[in-house]
Amino acid sequence: MHVLVDGETRKILGAALLGIEADEAIHCIIDVMTAQAPFTAITHVVHIHPTVSEFIPTVLGEMQPLI
Repeated sequence: MHVLVDGETRKILGAALLGIEADEAIHCIIDVMTAQAPFTAITHVVHIHPTVSEFIPTVLGEMQPLI
C-alpha cells in the first residue's frame, strides 16, 4: 500500500494498493478523497475485522515526507 498526501492540506492525492482484497480496501481511501477530508479521518474510524482495510490506518500512521 502506498498513499500520497499533500503536506499542507493533508488531503489524499492518490493511492496504490496491490494484493488480495485490495479492491475492498481502496474504498476507504476513495471515500476520504471524495469528501475532501484530511487523511487523518481514516485513522479515527473503526474498521470491520477481519478485512484488509484495517491496514490503512497503520500505513497512514507510518507516513514520511518525500524529500
